[in-house]
Amino acid sequence: MKKRLIKIMSVVMAFVMVFCSASIAFAKDVKTPVILIHGLGGNDLYQNVGTENETLMEGYGLDVKSLLTNSEIMGEAVKLFTDTQKCNYKKLFKSLGEYFESSELNCDKNGNAPKGQGINNYWTTPLSKHKEYWQDQTNAERGIARQLCEIYGAKNVYAFNYDWRLDVRYTAKRLRSMVNEIKKKTGAKKVTLMGCSLGGAVMSAYIDAYKTKGDIDRLVFVNPAIQGVEVARLLRFDIKLNKKEVLAYLKHMENAYDGGNQATLFKAIGAIGDYRIGVAVKNLNKVAKSEKLLKQLFMLTIKNWIGNIPAYWECVAYEDFDACVAKMSKIGFLDKKSGLYKKIKAYHKVQGRFNKNIKYCKKHGVQVAILANYGTRGIPVTSKSKEQTDVLIDTKFASGGATVAKYGTKLKGKKAKGKYVSPDKEINASTCVLPDNTWFTKNLLHIQYHYGTEATKLICNMACGKVKLNLKSVKKKYGYKQFMKAGSNQEISNV
Repeated sequence: MKKRLIKIMSVVMAFVMVFCSASIAFAKDVKTPVILIHGLGGNDLYQNVGTENETLMEGYGLDVKSLLTNSEIMGEAVKLFTDTQKCNYKKLFKSLGEYFESSELNCDKNGNAPKGQGINNYWTTPLSKHKEYWQDQTNAERGIARQLCEIYGAKNVYAFNYDWRLDVRYTAKRLRSMVNEIKKKTGAKKVTLMGCSLGGAVMSAYIDAYKTKGDIDRLVFVNPAIQGVEVARLLRFDIKLNKKEVLAYLKHMENAYDGGNQATLFKAIGAIGDYRIGVAVKNLNKVAKSEKLLKQLFMLTIKNWIGNIPAYWECVAYEDFDACVAKMSKIGFLDKKSGLYKKIKAYHKVQGRFNKNIKYCKKHGVQVAILANYGTRGIPVTSKSKEQTDVLIDTKFASGGATVAKYGTKLKGKKAKGKYVSPDKEINASTCVLPDNTWFTKNLLHIQYHYGTEATKLICNMACGKVKLNLKSVKKKYGYKQFMKAGSNQEISNV
């Protein structure tokens, strides 16, 4: 009996050992899932989600054709370009406000989406199950998704889709649920997060709440909105236009935007003529200098369109937050007793903890890459329009604190010296939160990564574990240094 028991136990132990060995071997074959997080406007929104009356929310109030054919709006707007007719600003702002409000894009006073609105593609299954999302896509997040699927296998790539209007801290909680489910389904112990634009802010909120969980392998920030944007200074009434800068911006964008494919649009705007554009700038500066007119602009046009959307507020630069809140609450645009204010105030604190959080992640073994672009002047509507940007996000903010020369200038003195200074003397990365994990690409615009190009392949290889995420390793494997530049077809070379 004893011998038989020993035989049985031996068989059981052998089975357990074989099973465990197989399990270990299987675990080694599990690739770390890559979760791609899109940015602002990166996913469609719908009315009556989940019902037979579900309809796509189109345009979000930005349908140029319908705007240009709106007689009430254009009847006043054209007067901005002439010095012989006086624009009725209140009428213009009210007409614009009614037009924009009809888009139903705005959130309620507490920053929540209106009932029935949202997305219809929250997936916890890999992109191998959703080929319609990325196949044949050539640009931006979906072009990146296609590249990831080609390099890493679509069964290992996921898209985190979300209502991009909402508080990014809430979105981070949704992301946490997705991460947990993916780990459970795949058996993976860790995941890689790759966030584009606002997706970088979502990642910031995520590590603020969950960095101690130990289940992040890589964090890849692509042109991230981690510290806001200067153009949001409009909320503190910092509005300043200059004819020369506006004309230079239009000229610059002819070739810079979308690789020059939209040159006709910017040429058409420029065809209005230097004189008429100058008149419009003069008239708009009158608005900028009038507290009364600015209040009308914000209260009649902007408030009921996007004024309650948390994500827009969460793109305010950390250093400008208090001034923006003070100005907007003073004119009645922002209610400091509202749920909206509580949300944006809480995220403002998350912004302030980013440096500490990302350093914690790196210290505890997470590989980090921060990818910022430069070489484009800021949108010429504030006093900060000479800051270098990727056309939307300021390079100093997207990089986590680089010292950046004003557009068209060079760094001088001590700022222009050191191993982290770009050869063109426009950037000093030594002031970045993680200098050895931050890369810069010149002349590549915000999230305009095209499928199949060197630029897109590089960031996707970084996310897919093809290289260790530090300057030395990337240079050794691919030959790319910290400062790169993109050609017309997004071919990459060192600056």
